[in-house]
Amino acid sequence: MANILIIDDDVAVREYLATLVTRLRHRAFQAATCAEGLEQLANPTIDVVIADIYLPDSPSLHQWVDQLKKTAAGRPLILITGEPSEELAAKAQRGEIMAFLAKPFELAFIKGLLARATSSPGSPAAPK
Repeated sequence: MANILIIDDDVAVREYLATLVTRLRHRAFQAATCAEGLEQLANPTIDVVIADIYLPDSPSLHQWVDQLKKTAAGRPLILITGEPSEELAAKAQRGEIMAFLAKPFELAFIKGLLARATSSPGSPAAPK
């Protein structure tokens, strides 16, 4: 079981992802703002982060992604947005983030990403 932090200001998206995470036998943590998300991400028991890139209190796209990467400290980072950008797609391709998803996303794709994020070698959530 992995601890997965979901950061999104859209309650429907956050609840949907939390339900999915729980059904996949992981533990969901939720945050509605950048500040809440970074505070919860300071918890070393968080294994995977799923974060919206545009939140009411977010700095610029570049600064927010950099803050997430720094605070995540190597933990898998999945970014989601309703407004895709070439910059984020490039970061995903370079491996700076695990994945970048445009809303609406498919359930099967999220399941696959979570399986990969929680079972990769070296991941804190990898089976022993």
